[in-house]
Amino acid sequence: MLSTNDGSTKDDRVPTPWLNHNMATNLMWRCLLMADSSLTKTEPDLAEKVEISEDGLTYTITLKDGLKWSDGEALTADDVLWSIDGVLAATNKNSIYSAAFGKITEKSAEGNVITLKLDAPYASMLDILAQFSILPKHCLESADPATIDTADFRKNPVTSGYYMMDQMNAGNYFTLKLNPNYEGTAPKIEKVTVSFVTDFLTAAQSGSADFLYGNASDLVSGMEALSNYQSIPVDVLFYKYFIFNMKGVDGKENEAMQPIAVRQALIKAIDRATLAALYPSALVLNSGVPNANEAYNGFEYKYDPEAAKAEIAASGYDMSRTLRICYYNNDQTSIDLINMVVFYLEQAGLKVEATLSNDGTTDLFTTREYDIGFKGKSSFSMEEWYSEYMSTDALFANIFGGDTAFDAAIAALSASTT
Repeated sequence: MLSTNDGSTKDDRVPTPWLNHNMATNLMWRCLLMADSSLTKTEPDLAEKVEISEDGLTYTITLKDGLKWSDGEALTADDVLWSIDGVLAATNKNSIYSAAFGKITEKSAEGNVITLKLDAPYASMLDILAQFSILPKHCLESADPATIDTADFRKNPVTSGYYMMDQMNAGNYFTLKLNPNYEGTAPKIEKVTVSFVTDFLTAAQSGSADFLYGNASDLVSGMEALSNYQSIPVDVLFYKYFIFNMKGVDGKENEAMQPIAVRQALIKAIDRATLAALYPSALVLNSGVPNANEAYNGFEYKYDPEAAKAEIAASGYDMSRTLRICYYNNDQTSIDLINMVVFYLEQAGLKVEATLSNDGTTDLFTTREYDIGFKGKSSFSMEEWYSEYMSTDALFANIFGGDTAFDAAIAALSASTT
């Protein structure tokens, strides 16, 4: 049994391949490449091989012969090309795909050989190809890209991986059975039950799960205390951070967060060193460059509640309004952190309201009824994290207004091969 909560508002949805990868996603859909356990090397999956030109601008991808979808249809190069176009057009997707595939200026296919031409080298392209699920064109080509993540297709999806959908019990669980068209060695486990739960640790303690994945510190420590589970740490970059809701490409602007003096004062009002104590290995950073890196310029936001209070008042901020915090992590450590942030801001004289979201993607980037958002992002490499701040990122453009100020620097970083 495999337990999960995918963060969606509807518990009748299977995991979304272009948004969040978890075990259920990986069991059903495959990528062109597969990452090794260190997340630093890739090996063939749907692709037999990938060749890169010396200048890093041309990728030649050869698919394996005889690939099939779970419904028996052939899995072809057209599915790959359609999937690339599809994710670029989709409203909700991980920013790493926009950054990588936005570099493609020309793509073509002849038989099972695909050619991608880029306008600049992209150092993480192989890592992206090891995370990008290929979806069936024949099932989804008529779907609206804006709502493809909620398409009815996902209630009984056509898959390419070890397993295919068996039964769906909306709001409770779905089951997976072996995909007879998977060309590799069939798994020894013939059936998987994916249960929707709100509390991983409680599910594990009750013995109702064989596998679960998570990175909340209270979950990690709680699982280590259970003798009947084996914990396997995965060394992956994972960031949790606050973002300001500024303005969207739709013109909807959050007037209260526009003055930089307000945003700087809010940072000064929070004792981040105390927040960091909630996590076993957290460090206080002052920019996207780690403090220990030689490129760090030494700038520091210092906790100064009295200065913060005075600067917020001097900025013209309306002290009678309610400052809204939106977060979607429901583990106890995250809840404790949010409560501490609320406390610090209230000490600065602000009225504060924190709301736990059931659908973080929608609330952070579509509805946008908040001032400060708390979110997370996993990535294979540092440059993947920065890709969110590019003007072409479909999600962040809704809170930063498509600001192009970072584009050139991020592009240079992404093209660096050492």
